[in-house]
Formats: sequence, C-alpha cells, structure tokens
Amino acid sequence: MKRLLWMFIATVAFTSVTNAQSKWGEDSVKCKENLLIYYELAKAKSYDEAYEPWRYCYDFCPGCSKNNFIYGTRIVSAKIKAAPEAEKDTYIKLLMELYDNRLVYFPGKEAYVYERKAMDMAKHWPDSNETSFKIFEKALELSNKHSAAFYNAYFIVSARLFNKKVFDIGDVFNAYNVVQEGLDFNNNELNKKIKVLKEKQEGGTITDKESKELAKAEKELERFDKVSANNEKIVGKIATCDKLKLIYNQETFDANKGDVVWLRRAATMLSKEREDEEGETVDCTDNPIFFSIAEALHAVNPSPVSARAVGTEAKKNKNYSDAIKYFTEAAQGEIDPKKQATDYLNVASFYQKQGRLADAKNAAVKAANLRKNWGKPYLIIASVYAQADGKCGTNVFEKKAVYWAAIDKLNYAKSIDASVARTADRLIAAYKKQLPDKSTIFQLGIKEGDKHTIGCFVNETITVSYK
Repeated sequence: MKRLLWMFIATVAFTSVTNAQSKWGEDSVKCKENLLIYYELAKAKSYDEAYEPWRYCYDFCPGCSKNNFIYGTRIVSAKIKAAPEAEKDTYIKLLMELYDNRLVYFPGKEAYVYERKAMDMAKHWPDSNETSFKIFEKALELSNKHSAAFYNAYFIVSARLFNKKVFDIGDVFNAYNVVQEGLDFNNNELNKKIKVLKEKQEGGTITDKESKELAKAEKELERFDKVSANNEKIVGKIATCDKLKLIYNQETFDANKGDVVWLRRAATMLSKEREDEEGETVDCTDNPIFFSIAEALHAVNPSPVSARAVGTEAKKNKNYSDAIKYFTEAAQGEIDPKKQATDYLNVASFYQKQGRLADAKNAAVKAANLRKNWGKPYLIIASVYAQADGKCGTNVFEKKAVYWAAIDKLNYAKSIDASVARTADRLIAAYKKQLPDKSTIFQLGIKEGDKHTIGCFVNETITVSYK
C-alpha cells in the first residue's frame, strides 16, 4: 500500500515538473529573464526596445504569462505604426495571430479579445470588411458590453459593406439598431454607476479611487454620446421616410408583430427625430403602420421605448392627456437622464398646450434638473411665463411683469447653451415689446431698478429694466 502511495506521489511530481517545463520552454531561465526585461520596457512604453525580448517569450514560452498577449498587442501595434509600408503586413498578421493564440493559451474574456481583433482588422485591413464584420458579430454574440470605439468601428464597417453593395438598406438599418441598442445598454450601465458614485460624492463619502472611477465613467459616457451622434449623421442620409416604408409596412408588420426586437427597432426608427433639408425637425410617424407597431410593442413589452411610441401617436392625434400619460411613463422607467429630460420636456409642452401652465413649468424644471447646461427647458419656461400675461397680479404692471421673468429665463438659456441663442434672441425681442409702458408704471410709483416678486405659479423676483 505504501509503495503504491509513493508511486502516486512520484507521478504527480513528475507531471508538475513536466508542466512547468512546458510553460517556461526548454530554457526557463532565459524565458524568465526576457519576460522581466520586456515587461519593464513595455510598462514604460518603450515598445521598440521591448520587441526582441517579448518575441523570445512569445516564440519559446507563450504560455508562461498572460502579459505575452496583453503587452504583446501593444508592442506589435507600435511595430506596425513604425514599420515601412512593405513590412506592415507581416506585423499585422502577427497581431491577428496574437489574438487567436491568447484564446488558446489563456481562455476567457473572449468577447473583449474578439472586440480588439475586429477593430484592429478593420483599422489595418480596410478591405477585409466581410471578415472583420463576422468577428464583430462574434463579439456581440458573447456580450453587449463593449467600448464606444467598438460600436463606432462596427457601424463604419457596416457602412463600407453597404457602399460596396454587399449590404442592402435593410442590413444597414439592422446594424444601426444593433449599435443603438448596444449604446443604450452601456449608457444605462454607466448611468447606474455614475448615479451611485455621485450620491457618494454629494454625501462626502466618496473615496479617491471612486472619484477616479466617476471621472472615467463620465468620460466614457461622453464617448458613447459622440458615437451615437456620428452614427446619426451616417444613417440620417439614407434613413428617409420613403426608404423606411419599404421595410416597415403592413406586410412586414404582419410577419413580425410577435417579434419584440423587430417591433422595438421599427418603433425607434420611425419615431426618431431628424432634420430635413430645410433644418426642420421631422420624424416618420406618419407611416400608416406606426400606430399598429407602437400598440403591439407596448402590449407585449412595455418599456420607455414603447411608451414613447404610443405617446408619440397620441401627440400626433392631439390627444395631449394620453401623450402626457405615456411620456411620463417613459420618463419614470428611463435610466438615461438625457432621455428622461427629453421626455419631461415633451410633457411640459403638452401641459402648455392644455393651458396647465403650472404643470408645464414643473415638468420643464424636471427636465432642466436632469440635464444641466441644456437651454431648451428654459425656452419652454419663458414661453409659459409669457402665456401667463394677464393672469398674475391686479394692475397693468403686475400682469405684464411676467415678460421680465420670461426674458430672464431666455438670457439664462443662451448663457448656458449657445445652440438656443438664436431662438432666445428672437423671443427676447418679441417679449420686450410686451413690457408695460414706462409712463404707466411711473404713475404706479414704480421706477427702473425696482424689484418685484411675481406671485401665481411663476414665483420669480424680477428687476424692472428697459435696457
């Protein structure tokens, strides 16, 4: 029995030694030396000097450390950048091989590895669009959690395939929807993280590490916003309402009315606002099938997207009570504060159309609080104040003082958001004409520079001024 036990121990020991030799190659000392050398050089970003010792490790002991692949991609990428044109292809092939071998020697993080390989293939081999697109798809099959750069590159490759007539218009719209859904997923994840960290920041309990995490998350959120804006520019040129009718119509609806993904993408594409040739904001909700799509989606999968779709249909039919209901529902279920802000701004405009001025102001304030440095909510508040002409106060001055409050909001709007300056200036010019006459207010014992608090729902203190 003892002899059998010793034989077992000897076998295990021999196997361990063999595995160690396999991991470190035939010359473990040299492998360890080169690993240490290139690691220190690569950390200092001296990639050219790191290449030879790294190459030794990659060739003779690739499984000795994951750094052979983590730093290897950086070292080889630097080589590609510095190499003469005739030599670049050799290093590009090596880079692609690195990604494949990483999954052989160090399985795990497959989605990330495919992400990086697809992006580098699209970057270095722009003629390999069909192959790189398949790798992008592999990455997406494994996870939606990818970088903003990944989604940007994915859509660029899709656009290239469309330009080469490999993809049709439906393929491009499908790729666009995949990208937008990916961006939404990652935006929501980042917004959840940012919300928690900001609460800690406001409460004074945030750590230095968490402060760095917050800054990093906010920066990445900005990158996702930029990718979304870039993709809108690309797809906006081809996603005309006439072309969308070819894809979203009674026939395709009948075939897909039980498909939640199809319904969600259709509702999103048709209700998306875009600028026409004259700079006006338009959407494609006049498509006869839009209402059927919106209702079907909200019935099978209620969500902010479906609530907005049904709310948009209600808005089109001037059913503002239902529009308020559904856009409020969308806002309350939304994670992204920018989308929430837009929902509440829509609610504010519907309340205004109903003459419910206090409710309109409250909804606009919610929008402003959710999205800092956005001027549009203040334009709405200003117009609501102007609409209160004659409703607050007992004399001419008090009833017209709302225009000073409106002008104050417009000046603030353009001070934080240059994009609304033109509209704000036009409204300021119009509202100045509505201010009470100087002689009238003088008779009431009021002079320029006096302060006055407006009651009603306005609840603002203004300074009398004609400048």
